[in-house]
Amino acid sequence: MIRLFPKIRTKIKRVHKRLGPIFPILVTALVTALLTWGIGRLFDLFHLAPSIAINGIFSGKTLWVIDRPEVTFIAAFIFGALLGTWYFAYRPNRETVREHWEQIPTWGQATTLGLGGAIVVVLCLLVARHYWAISDLTVLAAFLVSWPLATGAVILANRRIDDCPRSTSIKIGYMHARGLESRTMAIVVGALFAVASGFVTWALSTRFTESDSALPAVTVAVLLWMLVTVFVYNRYEAQTTEQSGLSITSVNRPDTRTAWELTIRNESNETIDLSLAKIRDTKFDLYQFGVDTDLGPGALCTFNAPEEFQLEPNDDSWELPLGYTLKQGSETPVILTRTGEIYALQRDKFDGTDIDSILSEGADEDVTGTGQPTSSGGQSPGTNPSTQD
Repeated sequence: MIRLFPKIRTKIKRVHKRLGPIFPILVTALVTALLTWGIGRLFDLFHLAPSIAINGIFSGKTLWVIDRPEVTFIAAFIFGALLGTWYFAYRPNRETVREHWEQIPTWGQATTLGLGGAIVVVLCLLVARHYWAISDLTVLAAFLVSWPLATGAVILANRRIDDCPRSTSIKIGYMHARGLESRTMAIVVGALFAVASGFVTWALSTRFTESDSALPAVTVAVLLWMLVTVFVYNRYEAQTTEQSGLSITSVNRPDTRTAWELTIRNESNETIDLSLAKIRDTKFDLYQFGVDTDLGPGALCTFNAPEEFQLEPNDDSWELPLGYTLKQGSETPVILTRTGEIYALQRDKFDGTDIDSILSEGADEDVTGTGQPTSSGGQSPGTNPSTQD
């Protein structure tokens, strides 16, 4: 018996070495589950937990029944895993996790939070079904609808305008999301349309053909999802073509300020409305523009950009399967107007110039020497933009 302990200790060390940082999380989850199950068995508390019957979504037949003790163990294991993740993984690496999260594109954050919101909705319905009659089909529909809705809501929340009425903020947020997140928004719209058409197809097929097969509904939903997504994406792309009517004329940084000034000129023959506009730097961070003015042809406008605003070209990208890449940067900043128009700031006069070295000098003068750093029409420079991404 005594010789058995070193062997057990050796096996535990091997498992710990293979699992690495996951090992303490699994141990916490297992200990929590065993303690909860033991307390429930000892004090006869399993009647407080529900039993779960997993039925076929369209057939209604019971496929699997999870008894109360097993439900208690599984719920306690999940709770212990979440507790262990917070204590052993998130708490010691809080700043690192936040930095990694902020580096994730907006569509990735929105999709993740949308999935989390959909899971919460499903869990609430599963609990509520023990008190009210809620079918499995309702639970499935809630999940399929809440995920794209929550994803779209997060995107719109990230694109909102703070200093304006809510209806205007939502409208402008949609215009900006349509231009910056056209793929994600198209997938969201396509998914909602596919879910609605799939359930309509299933209802009609069960009513008129006396068949409860889900194959026609799934087929129609998948086909319409692809078709609607492509159609909406092409429509968004046609409505959000980048324009080249604005150009950068000067960059300077006063000695007494941490922010630096960027002066732009309207090179087009039309007046550009910059009220409630936003600007995105070359690392895809979005900021409030801060200058509400109509910029006439040939007029200048100066605004204050925060110190972290990136102006130099950025070719960062994510490598995707099958040889695809996802850009995480751009050649030049872009301005998004309240109507959804996108203006790529022309930076021909900065070709070959190291913007970082210019900013580090802190010189209180125009970089190019063209144009005065004053706003058009007597407007004062805007306040420091606040990051929106």
